[in-house]
Amino acid sequence: MVDGFTKTPRYVLKDGSHPTCPSILQTPSDSQISVIFGFSDKPEYDLFLSTSSLALMPYPLVKTFLVNQSEHGVGSLKLIVLDAASAQQRILHAATFQSVLESFQLGSDFVAISHQLVREGSSSTYHVHAYDVATSELSGRVGGILR
Repeated sequence: MVDGFTKTPRYVLKDGSHPTCPSILQTPSDSQISVIFGFSDKPEYDLFLSTSSLALMPYPLVKTFLVNQSEHGVGSLKLIVLDAASAQQRILHAATFQSVLESFQLGSDFVAISHQLVREGSSSTYHVHAYDVATSELSGRVGGILR
């Protein structure tokens, strides 16, 4: 990862027919937030698989999936976690579905990080924060928790 950019994800890991995803803490005032894990290449998802007890299978992340999901959830925040080493990491970097789709359409190998997911203490759930690329810091929690 360099200056707020990382490799564009090309794969997802599925548990059955659904992409695997982290548990997100949402409050009643939150807009709907959905997050999936995405991986740029085989070594990245192999590392994640080595830390997981689930029988996950890799599938190509395709433009059609991103378009359908983006159109289906208008008004909701849809994120892809970028090259997580484990589902238990304290901080995960993420990009919006739209940013990843644009990266695909432009043929870019990199996508901008727009959010971070932060796991508090021993909890298994993550808070979603907007990521300020200019300062490389969290700018606030998303969904009315803190801005």
